[in-house]
Amino acid sequence: MKQLLRAHPLPVLGGLLALAFVLFMLSGIPALKDAQHGWYLVLGDICWFGFLLSALAFVVCGGYTMARRARHPRSAL
Repeated sequence: MKQLLRAHPLPVLGGLLALAFVLFMLSGIPALKDAQHGWYLVLGDICWFGFLLSALAFVVCGGYTMARRARHPRSAL
């Protein structure tokens, strides 16, 4: 993933952001959000914790990309 992030940072960050958005929207469906047991609860929890993990990955990858660009600025040619 590090090589992919170095080569194409915007598509990787965009994909992580899109994944986080979709999982966040899925976790907000009332049938999944208000479930007390069963498959709806499991699916709602997977969506919610998937959102949290993808948002964390977005923040970490974004910080890595900004730090790398600050360390190795490109020339303006």
